[in-house]
Amino acid sequence: MNKSALYLVVAAVYGLTAVALGALGTHAFGLEAGMKQAALFQHAFIYQLVHALLLFWIVTQIHQGVWIRYAALALSLGVMLFCGGLYLLVFVGKTSISWITPVGGGLIILAWLNLVIHGFLKLKDDSTKYEP
Repeated sequence: MNKSALYLVVAAVYGLTAVALGALGTHAFGLEAGMKQAALFQHAFIYQLVHALLLFWIVTQIHQGVWIRYAALALSLGVMLFCGGLYLLVFVGKTSISWITPVGGGLIILAWLNLVIHGFLKLKDDSTKYEP
């Protein structure tokens, strides 16, 4: 299976649904500014959209190693659980699966950590390649 294409589709779906949910939240669901639900919704929307863009970038780098692939997986699952959990909280309220939100947040942090590790390894590789 082409993992790069899979993550590209996931990123596109996240971007698409973020914009669609943003419009629905504002117009169809009548979430008013200042409401706790509106603040949670805005938080989920921003996280989803920003991390969809990050996932698009990761797709362009996915051939560069295992840490990038781990980041793509953690980010894909993390956004689904974190943002999905917040959306559920806004539209349904607290449920028996509300625990998915912090798990998703942890996965998003793990994705960023994987990118940090990848960056440090690239720095190390670059310093050995170009030493005079």
